[in-house]
Amino acid sequence: MSKTNPLKYAAVADLMAQHDLMATAVEAHGVICGLVCGGVALDDKSWQPHFNDLINDGFGLPAPVRQVMTDLYHEVIESLMAQKGVELLLPSDEAPLDERIDSLVDWSQAFLAGFGVVQQELSKASEELQEMIQDIASITQVSAEFDQEDEENEASFLVLYEHVRLGVMMAFEEFGKRPAAPSTPPTLH
Repeated sequence: MSKTNPLKYAAVADLMAQHDLMATAVEAHGVICGLVCGGVALDDKSWQPHFNDLINDGFGLPAPVRQVMTDLYHEVIESLMAQKGVELLLPSDEAPLDERIDSLVDWSQAFLAGFGVVQQELSKASEELQEMIQDIASITQVSAEFDQEDEENEASFLVLYEHVRLGVMMAFEEFGKRPAAPSTPPTLH
């Protein structure tokens, strides 16, 4: 299913825990994706105050965490700009299904929080995107009380995962800002 590097997830999760941040790696990634897809200026700085507000009660992050979050931010932008879609930073496929479902729910909630901070005009979105955002909101209500051995539940999780990824791409296509092209100075004659 996911192309997320399980070692990357573990490393980011450990880093967040080491610095006693209230947010998880899953939530941090969801917020970053939400901010980018919601239309925050892609200028290396505009996203940070919103991110700090949502992840660390408005306080700056310790330098090692800030660097990793900046790297994630750039990876998200690069993936979306290349139209590859974003792989959600979730536990590995070997993790128990209930843990992956809980993480998808947390990621979806964080995405909506980040998206909502910068995108206040969802009514201007296409009907398709409005439905997709509603779908992602519905995913936040999913219960992880599934039979762990049921292959149908595993398949359902994969469908939800891919649906969220599609929603992220749609949101970026409609509201995401493209980096400003370098302006050429006017020619003087």
